[in-house]
Amino acid sequence: MKRYTFLSLAMILFIGKSFSQNNTYTAKLSHKLLPGIADSVYEGYYDVYENRIAKKGKKIRLYIIVIPSINKTNEPPIFCTEGGPGVAVSNGLSFYADKNNIYRQNNDVVLIDARGTGKSNPLHCPALEEKENLSNQFDEMYPVDAVKECYQLLSKENDLMQYNTTNVVKDLEEVRKWLGYKKIHLYGLSYGTRVVLQYMRMYPSSISSAVLWSPTTTYERMPLHHAKFAQLALNFIWKDCKKDSACVIAFPNIKNEFEELMKHWKEKPLNYNWDDSLGNTKAIAISWDAFQTKIRSLMYAPASIRKIPFIIHEAWRGNLQPFIDLYPKKKSVNNFIAEGFYLCVTCTEDVPFIKESAIKSQTDNTFMGTYRIKQQQQACAHWTKGNLLKDFLLPVKSSIPTLLLSGFFDPVTPTLLANEIASHLSKSKLIIIPNMSHVFDGLSNENCFDEMVMEFIRNPNKKDIDTKCVKFMLPPPYKIAN
Repeated sequence: MKRYTFLSLAMILFIGKSFSQNNTYTAKLSHKLLPGIADSVYEGYYDVYENRIAKKGKKIRLYIIVIPSINKTNEPPIFCTEGGPGVAVSNGLSFYADKNNIYRQNNDVVLIDARGTGKSNPLHCPALEEKENLSNQFDEMYPVDAVKECYQLLSKENDLMQYNTTNVVKDLEEVRKWLGYKKIHLYGLSYGTRVVLQYMRMYPSSISSAVLWSPTTTYERMPLHHAKFAQLALNFIWKDCKKDSACVIAFPNIKNEFEELMKHWKEKPLNYNWDDSLGNTKAIAISWDAFQTKIRSLMYAPASIRKIPFIIHEAWRGNLQPFIDLYPKKKSVNNFIAEGFYLCVTCTEDVPFIKESAIKSQTDNTFMGTYRIKQQQQACAHWTKGNLLKDFLLPVKSSIPTLLLSGFFDPVTPTLLANEIASHLSKSKLIIIPNMSHVFDGLSNENCFDEMVMEFIRNPNKKDIDTKCVKFMLPPPYKIAN
């Protein structure tokens, strides 16, 4: 079974309850076989107020999928939450609906698209998500005009102050009750772990256990630490290349080549000639920030990490084609993340709390510099800011059994962050996977990950998890040539 790929960072999973616990979803959702899905599931919608405090006005239809357990048991369901913020958890349907999927053998799996994502009133931004041609792929991350256009489009019919983590959690708790589940297991990835942690703080009695995959905090202030964490990950890649016989022979000076490339590229954009749809040859001026942003995105998975030295080496030699090949050449739409929801969350929960005095120490001597922070500050200057609960920016302290899984090469939620989160959870277990990054795409023996998660879910109070299979989660070879 192949899990759907997530590279963005990324992402949330939720999981539901089984055949017992007096659940009522079979009477409230439609039982159907969806196109391209291996087994029938229960699908439907549940309406919640957009403004949960006012409890009047516009309602949001939350999209719900319950994948029933294969065996009739009394086990709590698994509620999944995805990353981004802005990724739809329903993207994982084909993975979980497989009859052989380990997660659904004794537990229902519940996928609820968070408000603002997927089929739950998605806040997409065509001005940010659509690219007319290859040249547009290298625009800055958040052009002011595009952000303004997106805000004007979405704010006409939506109160954008209402799209935040706390309201997502309240939605999920309301749906849990409506579906008839007494207790649930929570399973979150990346931003989804922020949702899980806030759920643990707000509704601890509803939760049997929690799984945090590549966890982040409620107080991370994204993207303040992106540059620092990405630099740490890049340093790990340099060291790993030196230990790999094929990589070190092909790229013996890769770190120096990268630094030399960076120095000259920052001084002057590099040009790439391309033929447009009319056959006209045009020159694209590509900034260093466009290059470094893509290199950082490649760090999210082992499969793409192993291409980084080759792409850098070729660029250093003056050949940008391996880098260019990472992009669509024609008009494209990348709506994997609902950019409007991403801005609603980060412009409320993160960016306003970045202190200018902290930026220098977190970006000095990094290949990213201040670019990402300045881009998001620029975007949030033209976006609305919602309200936070008083304790939202405090660490979540809990005695709920919790499993944390962290990748050594993770450029956005590194192991040091996982350790910090675990320090506040009295019944936590932390597993560090040496060859994993933010996700494990590209590693061999990927079933090992799911087996460890399910061993924990079956018995959250078990003292130890069997991690012997982790040593067989190995990365692919480094790319050294075309």
